Amino acid sequence: MTPAWWLRAARHIVVRMLRAAVRPVWNPARGLVRRSFIHPLANVGPRVRIGRGCLIGRCRLDTMDGGGGRIDIGDKTIVYSGVEVMVHGGRVTIGRHCLITRRAAILTGGHGFARRDRLIQEQPFQCADVRVGDDCWIGFGAILLPGVTVGEGAVVAAGSVVTRDVPPYTIVAGAPARPIGERT
Repeated sequence: MTPAWWLRAARHIVVRMLRAAVRPVWNPARGLVRRSFIHPLANVGPRVRIGRGCLIGRCRLDTMDGGGGRIDIGDKTIVYSGVEVMVHGGRVTIGRHCLITRRAAILTGGHGFARRDRLIQEQPFQCADVRVGDDCWIGFGAILLPGVTVGEGAVVAAGSVVTRDVPPYTIVAGAPARPIGERT
């Protein structure tokens, strides 16, 4: 039989974890947002704005301190566990009612590599904004590279590497991502 003190301690831990899960988020435009669920182990960095009614899994929303980057997530967007949004300066804007599934990655920067006479580490870091429109679905393991805009209602298939803009209501797949159809 389990001792009563152990059951009380376990209950206390579970209650604290549940309270931490629905933690308030500071939104500069609206103040404190209490209606978004954020996983207790999610890595949410500074300069991240999360809209109302969002579900944020155990993911990494990192603005890389000192880079001056920003992440804006619209209302009722779902970011599943395993997603990485890394902003090295620049901005990531994710619209309303979007789905970003597991292991997807959104990047705003990378090292330059054009000059052969210098090491890649020593070349300047290049940044560009990434925008995801409203009602988009970013599939499992998809990667959005710097400077990309995904239009409203677009679908990015699993494992795709998006290197160019995606028109609204278009379905893209592949590496690099190419249009394979349109939503009706």
